[in-house]
Order: sequence, then structure tokens, then C-alpha cells
Amino acid sequence: MITVDGIFRVMAGHRMTEMGNRVLIGVSGGADSVCLLFLMSELRERLGISIEAIHVHHGIRGESADEDCRFTEEQCRSLNVPCRTVYADIPDFAAKEGLSEEEAGRLIRYRVFNESGADRIAVAHHMEDSAETTLFNLFRGTGIQGLCGIRPVSGNIIRPLIFCTRREIEEYCREKGLSWREDETNADVELSRNRIRHNIIPEAEMINPGAVRHIYEASEKLGSIWEYMEGEAEGLMKAVSDTSALPERLEISISGTEKAAPVLRSLAFKKAIALIAGKEKDITTAHVRALEELIKGLSGKSLSLPYGIKAEKSFDKLILKKTKDMPESVEKTEEIPFIISEDGSESIIVLPDGQKLICSISVEKENFPVSGYTKWLDYDKIKNTAVWRTRRRGDRISIKEGSRKLKDLFIDEKIPAEKRDSIFLFARGNDVIWVPGLRIGHSYRITEETKRVLRIRLDQ
Repeated sequence: MITVDGIFRVMAGHRMTEMGNRVLIGVSGGADSVCLLFLMSELRERLGISIEAIHVHHGIRGESADEDCRFTEEQCRSLNVPCRTVYADIPDFAAKEGLSEEEAGRLIRYRVFNESGADRIAVAHHMEDSAETTLFNLFRGTGIQGLCGIRPVSGNIIRPLIFCTRREIEEYCREKGLSWREDETNADVELSRNRIRHNIIPEAEMINPGAVRHIYEASEKLGSIWEYMEGEAEGLMKAVSDTSALPERLEISISGTEKAAPVLRSLAFKKAIALIAGKEKDITTAHVRALEELIKGLSGKSLSLPYGIKAEKSFDKLILKKTKDMPESVEKTEEIPFIISEDGSESIIVLPDGQKLICSISVEKENFPVSGYTKWLDYDKIKNTAVWRTRRRGDRISIKEGSRKLKDLFIDEKIPAEKRDSIFLFARGNDVIWVPGLRIGHSYRITEETKRVLRIRLDQ
């Protein structure tokens, strides 16, 4: 049962706000955000904070979305809470960024929240949201961090309702005579999270009515374990690494990591990559595994990682460093810079999906066997100017008669539409050099004028 006193204790116990804070409340018009708005209105004096609301109009659902907006503004007026509405074209943003509308909407909302300048952002996530997130991450593949659910506090984001169930929230609204809006897209089970919400969670509750709470409690315990592991991994990193040349270079003692538990060593390696990259986003298990394989090999071996980072084994040292050709910013793992050694030795590039590229340069021309996953290209037409990435709007591949759209190639080769965005290809700008398993661009083939041959083998 939700009470004002109970929410106050939750907020105080997790230090969600401080006296004098300006708190922005995200209000969609749904039952959870209306409940949060009402409770924060009741608690503002007791907490010593000022509050205001923000509603993001996604440009979807037409008149229904307009009604959500008017409803939210009216609710805020009745509680004497300042309200601001921000309009965003989510379909356009999603198309440009290659995202689902659901993910695009989330990114835009948090961008708007963070640009507000508020001390805290209050959002209405509840226990089912956290359980759904845990299951969603589990189903698509994740480590411990992805199983930790939604935390009560994340930076300046606070979630006062995270310990409440959806049923408790709706009961509270009815008890207080509060109305709310229903977003019809929440019933669309074509969306993965909705399928979990409407199909999987109810089945789990048939097994045990407390299933949602048990999933949440397990994720809370995992969260505590994760925080402990992070602290231990940071301690390991400090003990075995030389950070004096950061952010350009980091040296790690390989022998110093050998006695550590494998799980801590892996986490420490992930943190090492993040120290050079300046961020942890898009650094995956595949990249950590590649480092672990690298240190088992011979001295002098190297591989390329996201954000233009080169990893090299030098006797007992694992050296991570930024390359001279590193882009100022690579915001997505869907784009991996192609930077390899020109001395003839093999270089390894690890893609986000775990596939490895074994690359080398030679001046020898030979008979090149037909292979879908090994290609020989004219290196001097490529050099370190290309990237491995997923497709983009405007991509074309050269053919003998000129060029054609990448989309048309996918259609001809009967590549399912749902798989096209996950295929990694080799490209310079919008000029596609090679689509593994399909074809290379005619412009990059070996000719009589070719001086250096680039050999790339995709190890699936």
C-alpha cells in the first residue's frame, strides 16, 4: 500500500533529494507518472524542494497524444505545479538514427531532462518496469550488470516509486480520485517489452503471485554484488597498471592479473578500455574476451578496439593506447575504425558482435581462391581511411558498370529486412568496400596496378 509517509521514507533512505533541490518530474499522463506528480506535490514542503513537471510530446498517436498533453497540463495546474511541454519528432529522429521509435523516444526524453538544468530528475519507474528490464536483458544476452534491473538512484535520476507495483499505483490513484491516460501503444505486443509485460509476467505470476517482487529482489541483490565487484576491479586496476600517461596510454602488468579471479580480471580489462576511451558505453564482452586471448599469445601481437584504441602485448605488459588516426568521437559500436599495422604482421579487429577480423598487408600477388569470408583488396585505395560498421542511408557499392544501392543488393540476395541493420560491412563514407558473404566493391579489387594487397579474413 502506497502512503505519503512511505514514499518519504524511501526518498530519505536513498538520499534522493537535498534541501533546496530543484526537481523535475517527467509526466506522461499515465497512472504511474500521475501518482508520482501527486506524491511529489504532497512532499515538496516536507522535503524542502521545488518541483516542476515536463511532458514530452513525441509527435506520434495524433489526437490521442494531444489529449495526453492537455491532460498533463491540467493536472499540473490543479496542483499548482509549473509544467513545460516539449515537442519532438520521434519518427524522424528514429529514422535518421536507425532506432526503434521506442528507443528514440527514451533517448529524446532523457536528453530533454538532462538539458533542463534541474538538480534531480524524478521518473515514475516501478517494480514491474525493473522486472521487465531484467528479463529483457536476460533474454537478449547480458552480464551481471544487465540483470541488476532499474536502480532507485542513477546519477541525478531518482525513482521514488521503484518499490511499488503497478497494482499499488493504480489503487492509490483510485483512492485519491486521480484519473490518468492510457497509451494505446502499451498494448502492442509486437514490442518486446510489451510482450514481456502482457504475456510473460502474467504467466510467471500464475506460477507464483509474488514473481515480480522476487525478480526485483533478486536484481537488487545482484546490484549489491555488482557494486562490490566494481570496487574490487578498480582496486585490481590500481595495483597492476601504470596510469601516468592517461588518457593516451595505459600499461597493465599481465602477471599481476593472473592471480585475480577471472570475473574480476575481465571487469578490470573492461575498465581499462573505458579509461582510454573516456566512456564505458559500447564496450562489450567480446572486446574483453579479445584482450584475454591477446595476452595468451606471443609478444608483439595487437588488435584494434572501439574508439580507435589499439591493444598490444609487449612481453609482460598489456598496452592500450589511442592511435593517431583515432576519430574525435565514435559514439556507436556500429562503427569501428580500420587501423592496422603496415609491416606485414597480422592485426586483429574485434567487432561488437564478437566476430574477429584477421588482417595483413603483402606486396605479393598470387592466385586468390574464391571465398565469401576472406578477401584480397587493393590496400592503397583504402589505407586507414575505412571503418567497419552497420549500414547507413545512402550506402552504395561499386560494380563494373558503375554503382548500385546497398539496399538493392540486400534485396537481390534475399537478406531478410530484420537482419540488414545487424550486418557489419567495410566502408569509406557511403562507399561500401565489402559486405562479408556477399561481394566486394569493384573499385577495390586487385588489378595490375595494385602495389600492396590487403588480406582480410572474417573469423565467425
